[in-house]
Amino acid sequence: MGFLSILPAMPIPLKRSRAVSAGRPRLSRGAIAVLALLCIASLTIVPAATARTAGARHRARAAGGCPNANTVVGHASIQALRAAVVCLINQQRTSRHLPPLHASRLLDRSAQRWTNAMVATDVFSHGTNFAGRISAAGYVWRAAGENIATGFQTPRSVVNAWMASTGHCQNILNPTYGNVGTGVSTHAVRGWASGAGTWTQDFALSMFKSPPSGNWSPADGCPY
Repeated sequence: MGFLSILPAMPIPLKRSRAVSAGRPRLSRGAIAVLALLCIASLTIVPAATARTAGARHRARAAGGCPNANTVVGHASIQALRAAVVCLINQQRTSRHLPPLHASRLLDRSAQRWTNAMVATDVFSHGTNFAGRISAAGYVWRAAGENIATGFQTPRSVVNAWMASTGHCQNILNPTYGNVGTGVSTHAVRGWASGAGTWTQDFALSMFKSPPSGNWSPADGCPY
């Protein structure tokens, strides 16, 4: 049994607004993992969500064309785990006729700093100035979004969990974005999860670029 809540969405210029609702929290027993997301565009904040699901341990091996997809955090470098997450989300995009996202060093910096901050402070949230974090890393954005998670031990387990949650899935399959950055920690956010691993993905479109696609059908089909 998991936990899911979504805050009401606000209309944004680059994306059709969607109605969402909030439900009563349901807590699960045993090992837990947590997800959250945030999307913004043109300085407008759109939905924030959290979810709790069971995490799983997988054997370390290359699978589905993405090396280290099933590698447990701490058993590969941050760079290797970061690349695995990007590979997996791009599989989700390209299999649905969306262009792949390009890794951004600046967004990596933003995502890694926030991952480290959540673990260091035992606070699992997007903070009070998500847009400012991306700007402070040097990325000049036109639209941006963020997925975070804690308690998922492998790239595949966290991507599968994001794809199974409507809002997180829509961030991954948003045709507006062109770049992505990834942060990884071997530690969970204390008090929020019992398994290892904390993850941040920052999605963005550069102020100087046009959206790479207008195909909203895959995002409309979320979750998967």
